[in-house]
Amino acid sequence: PDTGEGDFFWMLIVRGFAMGMLFIPVTTLALSTLKGQEIGQGAAFTGMMRQLGGSFGIAIITTFLSRQHMVHRSDLVSKLQVSDPAVQQRLHGIQHALMSKGMPADAALKASYAGLDGMITKQVAVLSYMDVFMYLSIMFLLCVPFVIMVRGNIKKKVNLAEAMH
Repeated sequence: PDTGEGDFFWMLIVRGFAMGMLFIPVTTLALSTLKGQEIGQGAAFTGMMRQLGGSFGIAIITTFLSRQHMVHRSDLVSKLQVSDPAVQQRLHGIQHALMSKGMPADAALKASYAGLDGMITKQVAVLSYMDVFMYLSIMFLLCVPFVIMVRGNIKKKVNLAEAMH
């Protein structure tokens, strides 16, 4: 799960392009039925609703993410048994590697448990984010029919002279 700057570069470029392709049509659709001074009020209302929607969305996603974090951590930790030979081998391997660098045996054992906990935490984070992205993808796919239904109603042209007054 280690990622660097290069891993995010193209994702952020695509995201920026997609945001431009999303918000311009949505704003046009939201304001297309308004006239005159209503356009300013509609734009302000649209902006406010976008901010509120983003805030609630972040709160809901964060809550779901922390819930999934607890579920996955509980699941992974319950499957790890200290008596399991694979776990013992991993712990002893980390402990001996730390002892070879001059760390005392008891401190190396503590550090190896901490290292194992760190590995579990990384895996839990990956699983939790995978769940969040899966559920968000499903939600967006469920919204596609609504976009198709709205699409048929956008044929109306906006009179710019009237909209500016």
